[in-house]
Amino acid sequence: MARNGFFTGLDIGTSSIKVLVAEYVDGDMNVIGVSNVKSSGVKDGIIVDIDAAAKAIKLAIEQAEEKSGISIEKINVGLPANLLQIEPTQGMIPVTSESKEIKDEDVESVVKSALTKSITPEREVISLVPEEFIVDSFQGIRDPRGMMGIRLEMRGLLYTGPTTILHNLRKTVERAGISVENIIISPLAMTRSVLNEGEREFGATVIDMGGGQTTVASMRAQELQYTNIYPEGGDYVTKDISKVLKTSMQIAEALKFNFGNANVKEASATDSVQVEVVGSDEPINVTEKYLAEIISARIKHVLERVKQDLERGRLLELPGGIVIIGGGAILPGVVEIAQEVFGSKVKLFVPHQVGIRNPMFANVIALVEYVGTLTDVDIIAQGAVTGEELLRRKPIDIAPNYTTAMPQQTQPTVSNDFPFDNGLAGDGEATFNEVPKATEPKQNLGERVRGIFGSMFD
Repeated sequence: MARNGFFTGLDIGTSSIKVLVAEYVDGDMNVIGVSNVKSSGVKDGIIVDIDAAAKAIKLAIEQAEEKSGISIEKINVGLPANLLQIEPTQGMIPVTSESKEIKDEDVESVVKSALTKSITPEREVISLVPEEFIVDSFQGIRDPRGMMGIRLEMRGLLYTGPTTILHNLRKTVERAGISVENIIISPLAMTRSVLNEGEREFGATVIDMGGGQTTVASMRAQELQYTNIYPEGGDYVTKDISKVLKTSMQIAEALKFNFGNANVKEASATDSVQVEVVGSDEPINVTEKYLAEIISARIKHVLERVKQDLERGRLLELPGGIVIIGGGAILPGVVEIAQEVFGSKVKLFVPHQVGIRNPMFANVIALVEYVGTLTDVDIIAQGAVTGEELLRRKPIDIAPNYTTAMPQQTQPTVSNDFPFDNGLAGDGEATFNEVPKATEPKQNLGERVRGIFGSMFD
């Protein structure tokens, strides 16, 4: 059951940075502010320029504050799966109280005892997720508080990451003028949010096709089993179009989103578009089919690499199949190509929140859902990891900063145009386009001509 209150999420991607502010009321999440700005200082999901990344984060936070009418002081930050390690851990303590009733302090102590596991100096504990508690040999207990016992044990999963990456992440967010509330492991939040109960139990894989990288995470028996990152994403498709056609990245991006199709079989061999090329005064005609061949080659290359690793871990056999999210997944034909490559069930996940029904927002939504649905036991465990005071039960403290009445706009603006315009129209107002229904008829080339795509982040 979600806790009532305001919650935030910060998704630092290679191509864009997103901030989401939501309010949980009686278990329902209501999005009240969201922003999406062009990323800077980030390469392959890793911060390489703290100052540049901090400026982009600050801009994203300011836009989210303006739209939500709320001042953000703390934020939950997603951590990519780069060099993430998962290992089992366990702890055991005697219950020392006279009544032998297990209290919050006992849960914190048993978590701390599990943290004594030796960690190399270059790594840092990010999170410890309790899987079960054992009270006097009685197993399978999710929350032992209030029970009586002499010995309390805990089994869980320990998540560690490179100290350098974590330090740079915290430093960047703090330089943007905000403090880090929690560091959330993105693949863990992603699988919990995107997969349904049956998929999490019997097993399924989520593929996040981002701009600069592709993230893969597999869950089975409610546990994250596998995660990996491939340094190729939607930006590489744009680069391929630019190189093959000898045109600018700006035009290549417009071609990809306005006329691109990942499935060559669905692309037209007769419909064409004129493209300006470097070194020529005359534009060239490029057919939809030729453009699709360029796009599909890169996407197949990435998915083939993913398939090899999933086969090696026997994860393609998971009953839940493959679920695709991310900005790279909105191109027509991606699902069909993935089904062809993996030879298993593949579906596109579209968030159900009003105004942001686009797969590219799935990650930042997952961060907010993750922190909003943490149990008291989860919060105690995380407090033990971070060394903070016991029982941070209250939701994230986002103090309202109303100088006048609450702004009328309580939800992001929805535009019916597609493809997604990356969140910013020319006048600076954010618009978030929803994925079109599969039943809509395919438009011809002329009908799908849209304005130049180069000012998408201006």
